[in-house]
Amino acid sequence: MRHLAPLIRWYFLLDYRYRIVHVSLATVVIWALVLQGVSWANTGTVVAALIFLDPAILGFVFIGALVLFEKSNRSLQALTVTPMEIREYLFAHTVTLTAIALLASATLVVLTRGILFNYLYFLAGVILTSAFFILLGFVAVARFSSINEYFIAAAVYGTVLNIPLIYHFGLSDHWLFFLFPTQASLILLTGIFEPLPLWKTAYAAVMLSVAIAVCYRLAKSMFATHIIAGGR
Repeated sequence: MRHLAPLIRWYFLLDYRYRIVHVSLATVVIWALVLQGVSWANTGTVVAALIFLDPAILGFVFIGALVLFEKSNRSLQALTVTPMEIREYLFAHTVTLTAIALLASATLVVLTRGILFNYLYFLAGVILTSAFFILLGFVAVARFSSINEYFIAAAVYGTVLNIPLIYHFGLSDHWLFFLFPTQASLILLTGIFEPLPLWKTAYAAVMLSVAIAVCYRLAKSMFATHIIAGGR
């Protein structure tokens, strides 16, 4: 992993150059202004959902665009002729985009709810959720060569993974929602603003950790097959 630090610095620079940081911060500032204007909606439940839908999940969209750009200019093929490993590439992107998600999420929380919130749940919820979506984005984009194809797939992924919002907003409490990794995300993000029973915290931490491990394995395998080796 000796190449990880230079890669992280490089991808931070690229994320800034591609305005990913700007877009993330601008979006949460807009949401904060909306919530300040509609005070009845400025609740922990709504802010938790916005963290889930915006800073955390944006990594899924951004990673697809970044990978497709690198794929189109054939820079990813460098993995076959340099000492850099696939895991270093995956970790570097995950670290940089998760850091941006943390910055944007913190901005949203402070602007809407102030500085009195549960920092442990904030860190756990945003980091685990962001890492899950970024690695899932790697899995989703590996087979595609155009941004349009990826966005169609992303819409399908998003529709399915957003289903637990039904539970989050109290429209249903069916146990099947707990089969979704994103249910775990919403639980941890809810814990930023209100106490949670221990079993929910344990479930969320285990579910997201397992989901991240599975997505990492899949991402590493699919990259080796569909990008590095040029398969479809």
